[in-house]
Amino acid sequence: MTSAVDPAAVDAAAAPVPGRPFARRVVSVFGSKLVVFGLALLSRVVVSGILEPKGQGAFYSVLMVPAMLGSIAVFGMPSAINYFSARGGSVRRMFATSTAFALGISAVVIAILWLTLPALEKNILSSAPGYLGSAKGDEMLRLIMLAVPAGMITSFVGSILYGRHEVKLYTAILVGQAAATPVILISLVGVLGLGVAGAVSGSIVVAWLGAAATIAAVWHVSRRYPGGIATPTKSLINYGLRSYPTSMSGYFNYRTNTFLIQALIINSAAPLGLYSTAVMMAEMIFYIPDAVTTIFLPTVAGSTPQQADAKLGRVSRLTVLVTVACSLLLIPVAWTGIHLVLPAYSDCLPAFLVLLPAVVSLSLAKVLTSYVAGRGRPGPISVAGISTLILNLAANLTLIPILGIVGASLSSLISYTAMAVIMLIYVCRLSGYSPWQLIVPGKDEFRAVTVIVGQIGARAGARIRP
Repeated sequence: MTSAVDPAAVDAAAAPVPGRPFARRVVSVFGSKLVVFGLALLSRVVVSGILEPKGQGAFYSVLMVPAMLGSIAVFGMPSAINYFSARGGSVRRMFATSTAFALGISAVVIAILWLTLPALEKNILSSAPGYLGSAKGDEMLRLIMLAVPAGMITSFVGSILYGRHEVKLYTAILVGQAAATPVILISLVGVLGLGVAGAVSGSIVVAWLGAAATIAAVWHVSRRYPGGIATPTKSLINYGLRSYPTSMSGYFNYRTNTFLIQALIINSAAPLGLYSTAVMMAEMIFYIPDAVTTIFLPTVAGSTPQQADAKLGRVSRLTVLVTVACSLLLIPVAWTGIHLVLPAYSDCLPAFLVLLPAVVSLSLAKVLTSYVAGRGRPGPISVAGISTLILNLAANLTLIPILGIVGASLSSLISYTAMAVIMLIYVCRLSGYSPWQLIVPGKDEFRAVTVIVGQIGARAGARIRP
């Protein structure tokens, strides 16, 4: 599949931007993700305070629909687009192909969901509310379908930007989208008092703003890079289908808990609201491995195996170190913030504490899977993802009836740790590293963190000086 790739084209199109070494680009992505999270947190706190746990659970249940469809129906195409874009694929051809796939798939899945909603709202989407006070929840669920094509376009087309190392451009889009979110949601929910319906409508508007900005950005990049390799659609589909089980099982590993909370707990809206808040706080740590893997996968794809192996150990150890440190720092911050700002959500804290070690395991798994995917081997990731999804389902079915939302968190801890162990075994065989070399940080990693923190502090200080 990669034998037709021209090395010169790869060097020209996929090589890291001069003067922007790997660590610096990761810090840039992480910084932008923190800004995005801060803006999202602002709107989330305001909306959560107005809607309270029951309304927040209803809103979260509706928002899961486009995310669920985006996982089930993408068929691994974002990963394939990212990979082949990093390998020097033509931006214009990938733009046309990815847009066509996004719109075509959206039309099919919306039609299927439209017909199956009456059954879904009776169990795994039972917390979804009616539209503008209606007693029927399927009206709100049908409304959110308007966001599905926007999410598909952003995911498919945005992968081109990551593959071409246009990180700064794409993160600017994410920051702009995040900046618009609190303005729109607070206006509709807080000022106009439209409740859950206003929150859902605002989310649709934000989704389409992000899609439009992503299309404009890729079109701009295609004018700067008019050449490139004409990647056959068959190759994209082949890679995508091999990685598809990974994306699907990965999503359900993350979100099975929320579906089963609705299916297994009577009057589940309030527990779902609490659990979604615990997840929101724990996901603050997700930005660390997400920033790393955003850069690492295309970097590995555009490197030789020897170059990729040389980066793997350092990247993995640094990610583990920073994730553990931030998890420990987050505990008092989250505990204080919940009790001072959202005391109605204090019952989410036990579930949050259980989720933190789960996030550490998932962080390691994310780095390892991005390395394997960048080496062009999505198959083992799919096997590991499906295996841990089965484990996750069994754990949730056992623990949620006994422990409620804490049982859902324990299920995540079990499945994420299993995923990390499976990938660790495979990567050690593939790269020649020992588990110790991929997990335990040394003096170099502590020194690197000190340098990075110092640089961030210096930049922040320089910006706030008059």
